[in-house]
Amino acid sequence: MVIINTQGIVLKSVPYKENDLILTVFSRKLGKIAVIARGAKKSKSSLLSSSQIFSYSNFTLKKEGHMYRVTQSEIIKSFYNLSYNFEAFSYGTYILKLIDNFMIENQPNNRLFILLAQALYLFCEEDIDMEYVTLCFELKFLNYIGFKPIVNTCVSCYNKDFKNPVFNIYEGGLLCEKCSVNYEHNLKMNITTAKLMDYILKNDIILCSKAKVSKYLINELSKILKIYMNEYLGKINKKSLDVLKSLNKKGVE
Repeated sequence: MVIINTQGIVLKSVPYKENDLILTVFSRKLGKIAVIARGAKKSKSSLLSSSQIFSYSNFTLKKEGHMYRVTQSEIIKSFYNLSYNFEAFSYGTYILKLIDNFMIENQPNNRLFILLAQALYLFCEEDIDMEYVTLCFELKFLNYIGFKPIVNTCVSCYNKDFKNPVFNIYEGGLLCEKCSVNYEHNLKMNITTAKLMDYILKNDIILCSKAKVSKYLINELSKILKIYMNEYLGKINKKSLDVLKSLNKKGVE
């Protein structure tokens, strides 16, 4: 009998049979795993609160075949208030789906686990630029799964002293003025955006969230990361964020 105690964040919760739930949990010790919470749909179940999407809990798990069963759980942070803020819910579900779609099962990644918990914490705070925090998450996510873009040196000549870089998706990072003429498909990039990306990669997301970043830099970073992630991870479903941006545009109009 294998019994494991681990912290975990619920990425997805799907009904199973009459009163059970199948959870996809991103855990600190085991990575992404499938978990069954028996009786969790019952209103008096001790597992009910820790079986909800976003919930961050201590889980006691028993291995049963190809999945685990929750035998006990204790909430650390529910992040339940994300469900009452459409913007926070949209960004929150997006980063959960990123991890669910691109993390292999049973592959622990402690840095990514901490990053996820911190990002959900930030989405619950007031006066937070959620789009910027999400971009920080995306960039650090790429780093933690092995697709870090090079943004502090030219990927061709390794020169660090240049003023007008371009970003080349296929080369995986910045090219200086001199080297850029030798490559195709370069994206124009403000040097300040490059410095911002380097800052995000080197610092904790909580610290990064406190920086005041212009809309111009956010838009440029968003454009570059979208193209970069589509190239290295495949086309990403951002339907919830597209709906959010559409509603925000209508609000402005």
